[in-house]
Amino acid sequence: MTPFRVRHRIILLVLGILACAARAWCQPMSAGDCNADDTVTVEEIVTLVRIALEEASLEQCVAGDQNGDGRVTIEEIVLAVQAVLAAPAPPRKAFVTATDFQTGSFALIDLDPPFQVEPASPQRRVGADPVARVFGRRVFVVNRFGSDNVQVLDASGGFRTVVQCSTGNGSNPQDIAFRNGTQAYVPLLARPWLLRVNPRPSPDCHDFIQGQIDLRPYADSDGSPEANQAVVVGERLFVTLERLQNFAPVRNGLLLVIDTRTDSIAGEVELSGANPFGMTKGLTVRGDWLFVAEVGQFGVADGGIEAVNLHTLEPSGILLAEEELGGDVTDFVFVNSDEGYAIVSLPDFSTALVRFSLERRRRLDVVLRGDGLSDIELASNGLLFLTDRNLRKPGVRIFRASDAQEVTLAPLQTGLPPFDLVFLE
Repeated sequence: MTPFRVRHRIILLVLGILACAARAWCQPMSAGDCNADDTVTVEEIVTLVRIALEEASLEQCVAGDQNGDGRVTIEEIVLAVQAVLAAPAPPRKAFVTATDFQTGSFALIDLDPPFQVEPASPQRRVGADPVARVFGRRVFVVNRFGSDNVQVLDASGGFRTVVQCSTGNGSNPQDIAFRNGTQAYVPLLARPWLLRVNPRPSPDCHDFIQGQIDLRPYADSDGSPEANQAVVVGERLFVTLERLQNFAPVRNGLLLVIDTRTDSIAGEVELSGANPFGMTKGLTVRGDWLFVAEVGQFGVADGGIEAVNLHTLEPSGILLAEEELGGDVTDFVFVNSDEGYAIVSLPDFSTALVRFSLERRRRLDVVLRGDGLSDIELASNGLLFLTDRNLRKPGVRIFRASDAQEVTLAPLQTGLPPFDLVFLE
């Protein structure tokens, strides 16, 4: 290999990294889009270079081989980098589902001050019980009870609905977890199976549902194990099973492990508490641990936050008990390896935002009390976004994660009451 060729490859690598780092994500393209999520990341540019240098196999990024000759060339890397350099800046917005549980819509909020709001409107329809997830430049709204579908919106195209596909009448989908841009999974609360779906289906949705994973062996007498939250880590899918009967837990919850290469069940973890439940959020992964909120019986201090080791699949036991937090954990977010914030449902069924320490296993303070706190998320700029559904003045409230100080003077009004939010950044 000549010194010129080595220098050429290094220059391409640096250009790709600088362009992507400046924009946080990159323009949709096929060349270099290794996981088919409509974006090219810094890691994918590096992977292309490593494949070209024969330091990695083509299997790690088949999309880099544009002409199908079984290798990645300098020309193919140049195509990817040129597209990156021409990419427009991405939106930096919070996508907020808003609903009165009869009508659903969504609002958009800028992530940085002055936090401009584009409120919900009749032209922006989603289901009445919606939660949202982001993959690449698309927002996937899981329209749950009463709607039973997944709605895909294009963030690069004015958040227009690209396609909306049914998960089956009465199925009550709860979440969507992505292996890549062509393979995802949808847990169903009201059916004893898990759907494998195509996140980029045809307009008529004929190729949306790709298969089913049988969960009947885990069902109780009502015929369903109540699958709820999901996340893909590497080649494994993790799914929580609530195991309810008449909406009450009958056994401890399960964390099911599925091999996404074969769609076969690879393991199961019995959790220390019952009813692993997330009001709006999917499962939380930090480092080698997957964290689960276990509610148990609502109104009873019988659950808390537990972690499962991703390597050994050993549960930690309850790390932070509901008795210490002051109520049932319905959502939580970590600020660092020790501290975080949680939304808890109090014994009188009001709600509170609390700050906690995982290492000390205690609540540090109560940040806010309210009647309808439903979701909390941490943006990359260190701000916490909280959806507050109180009847008098519902809206999104924003806090500094470092000291829990609110930076909004009043809740940001979203039209309909806000329910769930995700970030595009």
